[in-house]
Amino acid sequence: MIWTIIGTILSLIGAISSIMFLYEKFTKRHRLSWRFAEKVVQKIAEQMIGDDFSPTLIVGIGRGGAVMGALISGALGHRPLIVIDRKYQWQDGRRIDDMVQRLKINIGLEAVLLVAGEVHTGNTMRLYYNYFKNLGAKEIRRATLFYESGSTEPVEYKGITSSNKMLRMPWMRPKCYRRDSRSEEDAKGISP
Repeated sequence: MIWTIIGTILSLIGAISSIMFLYEKFTKRHRLSWRFAEKVVQKIAEQMIGDDFSPTLIVGIGRGGAVMGALISGALGHRPLIVIDRKYQWQDGRRIDDMVQRLKINIGLEAVLLVAGEVHTGNTMRLYYNYFKNLGAKEIRRATLFYESGSTEPVEYKGITSSNKMLRMPWMRPKCYRRDSRSEEDAKGISP
């Protein structure tokens, strides 16, 4: 009798798990999972090894770049990592990208990997690319978890390419998570 009850409970748990798996598999993603991010990081690390690209410096761009840069650094057996946040200003409804601080870096510029959590237009990635090129970086490559179709900046290592602008990254947990890059109204909502 007890084994019948236990078997029934385990069957129900298995059925619920299967339904949840199928739902996630066949519905449109709105939030990328940590598991997905981990798989992307492993894929990116393998691609870089296959390309014989070994970054001497990883630069995280903003919050998402900090997370993804740290994961990629760990997947490669630890590479030096810095994070330089970005800021946006809005002028006449147009977004102007800039770096929070421009560091004078003179080490690790042999092979720089720029990492963002997401690339929408490519403007921010281009800003960082040009900055490190002007610092004297010999080789620069780019990586991201999410790459929006139609971006103007090439990215060598991508997790997912999509036109779905509303995807939420794994680190965007709280409902109040704000993106000041989306619109002037969002940026004003963040300002103290």
